[in-house]
Formats: sequence, structure tokens, C-alpha cells
Amino acid sequence: MKTPARSTAAALPPTMLPPDSTTKGAARTRARFPLLQMNILAARKYATPRNGPLSLEQAETRRLAYAIKTTASPSADFNTAARDMAALITGPCWLVPIPDSTGNTDANTRLAHMIATHCPGAQVVKAIYRTQPVQSQCARHKLALGPITPEQHHFARARKVLTLRQTYFVDNVTTSGHTLEAARTALGFGAGLVFADAATRRTQIQATLF
Repeated sequence: MKTPARSTAAALPPTMLPPDSTTKGAARTRARFPLLQMNILAARKYATPRNGPLSLEQAETRRLAYAIKTTASPSADFNTAARDMAALITGPCWLVPIPDSTGNTDANTRLAHMIATHCPGAQVVKAIYRTQPVQSQCARHKLALGPITPEQHHFARARKVLTLRQTYFVDNVTTSGHTLEAARTALGFGAGLVFADAATRRTQIQATLF
């Protein structure tokens, strides 16, 4: 088993969960199958200059984390991030791109496909979507606002049937973990897979299906 950078908790089997894409359906699923602590796998730590000067490696991690937010960035940047993220997982598995604040999944879909090239058996599926846009974390940070709560992310489950296998939500960076938590609440199962973890403290272990 590959050793990640690393959170705790397992995903519930998808065969136990109804394909209900509504908010009420997600709430019913949550009530019937209480979710465990969110498991998040991160390839790198996202350092902040507030804690002192950044090393060259830390500065490069921050650059890459920003770069893979847009498909306009070079393929080499996506490939570097994808290779590090793929090293944390094994196939077969589902890779679910997280929609950005506007609901667009282009950048994370590109990242997920790159990850799949480095992880035999990994498949990309757009299993969740936003029912409405939300304020970006970057904008909230500039306004000194806290993170968006999981309930305010407005994620819903797409009507796609997923076979029983480990499922990962793909994103560039995680801070509070609320985005990934909201995604798992909408889908009913899954673990987070990110390039960089900006949380001050998080202990991660390899994700398990059950």
C-alpha cells in the first residue's frame, strides 16, 4: 500500500445509498447513514508566509496549487500535481472532480484525467454539481470571512450509477475541509484527494472503502 502525506475515515458503500440528487435526499441519506470523519489525502503541505520565509519547495507548491485552478496553465503543471496525487491511491477507483465556486469542473476534470494516467484502474466521473454559485474562498479570505459551511456549498448528486469501488473527490487545495465534506454529503460516500493541504493540523491515513 502506498504511503500518503495524510485524515481519518472511511467511505460508505455506494450500493447502500440511493441515487437521490436533491438536497432533501442528501439529508435523508445523512440521517440514515451518519457520515464518519472526512478522510482527506494530500500530496503536499500548503505553507503560508505568515509562519516565516518559504523554502523554494514550499513556494513551488503554492505556485502549482494556484496554477492548476485554471485550464490555461501548462500541462506540465497539471502532470506534476497529478503524479504526486496518484502516488497516494490505487485503482480501481472513481475520481470525482469538485466544481469550483461557479460550478465549473474543467480544471479539476483535467487534473483528474491526469491522475488517471498515473493510476491504472482510475476512472473520472462527474458525479456531483452545484445547484447555484457560491462566493469563492479567495474572495472570502480577502473580506476576512470564514469558510463556507458544508450546507452552503449547494452540492447535489448527479444521476449516475457508480459501481462499488473507492471514490475520491479531486481538488487542488483544501483548508477547512468543508468543500470535500459537502461533496461527500451530496454523494453519500467518498474521500478527499487534493494536491495541497492548507489546514494547520490534519492527520491523514490511506482511505478505505468501508
